[in-house]
Amino acid sequence: MPTTGEANPRPLVAVAEPLDQARAAKVLGGQHIFGDGAGANAELFFGRSPEDFEHRNRYQLCLIPSETGREWLGALVRLNCNYFVECYDGLDLGDLGPLRTAKRGANWDLLVCMSTQSAYQLPMARKFVTALRHRGIIHDTIAPTVEMAVQEAFANSMLHGNLEMNTTGHLSMDRFNELGEETARRLASPIHGGRAIMLTAKKRRNGNVEISIHDQGRGFVPPDETPLPKLPGAESTFGRGLPLIRSLCHDVTFDRGGRTIRLTFAPETAASLPLNTNFVAGLEAAERAAGEGDLRNPRDAMILIADDTMISREIIASYLRSDGFTNLVFAKDGEDALAQVQKHNPDLIILDIIMPKMDGYEVCKSLRADPLFAETPIIAQTALEENEGRTRIFEDGATDLILKPLNKAEMIARTRIHLENRLLVKQLQAYQERTQSELEMARDMQEMLIPKAEQYRGTGLEYGMTISASFQMSSELGGDMWGLAPIDDDRLGVYIVDFAGHGLGAALNTFRLHSLIWSDDQHDDDPGVYLESLNRHLKGLLPVGQYATMLYGVINRTAETFRYASAACTSPVLGNIKTGETTFLDGSGVPLGVIRDARYETREIPFGIDNFLLLYSDALIETVLDDGAFLEGERLLKMVQDIISETGGMTDLASHLADQFMDRAPVKLHDDFTVVSLQPNALTRSGK
Repeated sequence: MPTTGEANPRPLVAVAEPLDQARAAKVLGGQHIFGDGAGANAELFFGRSPEDFEHRNRYQLCLIPSETGREWLGALVRLNCNYFVECYDGLDLGDLGPLRTAKRGANWDLLVCMSTQSAYQLPMARKFVTALRHRGIIHDTIAPTVEMAVQEAFANSMLHGNLEMNTTGHLSMDRFNELGEETARRLASPIHGGRAIMLTAKKRRNGNVEISIHDQGRGFVPPDETPLPKLPGAESTFGRGLPLIRSLCHDVTFDRGGRTIRLTFAPETAASLPLNTNFVAGLEAAERAAGEGDLRNPRDAMILIADDTMISREIIASYLRSDGFTNLVFAKDGEDALAQVQKHNPDLIILDIIMPKMDGYEVCKSLRADPLFAETPIIAQTALEENEGRTRIFEDGATDLILKPLNKAEMIARTRIHLENRLLVKQLQAYQERTQSELEMARDMQEMLIPKAEQYRGTGLEYGMTISASFQMSSELGGDMWGLAPIDDDRLGVYIVDFAGHGLGAALNTFRLHSLIWSDDQHDDDPGVYLESLNRHLKGLLPVGQYATMLYGVINRTAETFRYASAACTSPVLGNIKTGETTFLDGSGVPLGVIRDARYETREIPFGIDNFLLLYSDALIETVLDDGAFLEGERLLKMVQDIISETGGMTDLASHLADQFMDRAPVKLHDDFTVVSLQPNALTRSGK
């Protein structure tokens, strides 16, 4: 029996609780998920929220619970996974085909499969398109257009496909009410409501993005579009939607008898990202190969001379040898040129255009299609006098062109220039790789300072509280940090820190402060005194001009109070889950590390069973959202109030807030994003 090797790694599967191992194994053991049967050997990871799963792990699949809520839709952005499947009774993906064989990577596609009953109540189009933005599959500039088209097509697949609703006829108020009642009945039906609906997105090699909606119903074949009425839709709701979808997409097609709607979008060229995982993997291999054959001196370079005439090969070789280039290899035709390139991986190719078996045009196209040689400089040589032939060789991938008869000085000069450029590029790549490696190490170290979900949830249980958090690093290395500091059985310390600046300097400062916080287990019950002590130590450690904002507070569950002090931190939000009232607390104070003898005021507020506390970094309120405004002041309070109202007060507030923020924030955040919520747990408190 063959063993699992690197070619067929064990799939890593994230399982959202309350799903258990038996339920996950039952789904993965079939052929509907991984067509090669790899699901039976999957390695399972369990968690209550997306924050429970290590971001460094690349999960091939996430199984989410039946009738999933918004918190697991947020996993589309916050979890390092591309395939999400609702695990519900009656799940049958046979007609939709297997998701994919187990493999790692694949950053440029996404799949979400849910029951119609669950998907009907959720903002699927918004969440799906948000996930596409954060994966680089689509650009922010076309996201609203994509969302509108996906929403329309998704609604039609659910209504006309899975629910098999007939919406023809005049839409009177009575008819409207009848449709609503019939929709509710069909959603509750195991047949209609239990059908799967699948959203998939792929980025094609040509740069187009293809989004497909697959249903398990009867399908929908659009009516004949010729002629297209000016006011379509008098007889069908789909008739109103199809022209809109077509106006938003590059192309719309229907497959599987109308059970698949495929939307193609042609994004802006400037917004395009790497398209093909195989191509990218080849580039990575080329970089490794380049590192192994480190080119330090242009005259040490290996040069391939490809020409079907021996005398031409010798003339070129003599020119190059006279200038110190001695590492030469030769090819006598186009096919031989490709073979020699594969064998020697030259640093430069001098290529004749007119050759037997395979001409220079085909050689160029073949080399540029291979990521290992996509960047290898090619100097084409030709006696062609027509401009058309000269233009074509550049279109097919040549770097430069020289004309026959060859001029020695020109040949040597162009060879030097391209080899020196290649040397500089390799040196820059090596420097970038070292820098990236150091940044990744610093990122990993910074993430270790942030409490894991199982840690802060466990601490919350010990103190009769529900604690949730969400943390996301910016596109640059930042300086956010938060943590919990148990003092005794009744008192729990909590802090949130944000260092000024970005990069390694900000990260190093977080390590310094973290060491100070935990060098002494005595976290003073007076937060103001505690900040004064930290400030004095930090002032002696930080370079001039560097500082941190911080809030430190102590929750006393017996006294039902929250005592805190702030060093210019963002203003915390205090709320009441019963009344829905929210208010900002005072976050004023002197930043840490600015004035050695700064004083910090200790403030005290009631913090009872109906209260909740929200701490956050300034990325939440200083990021421009998709409407051009900030999430600050009354707008932030309103969003918190809406979340409390929608969830009935018992909420994973931080995750819900992070989810709604990510829906509208740019893909690349310019600052670390941290949000933490703390809420007394009535059941735990009453049982204490």
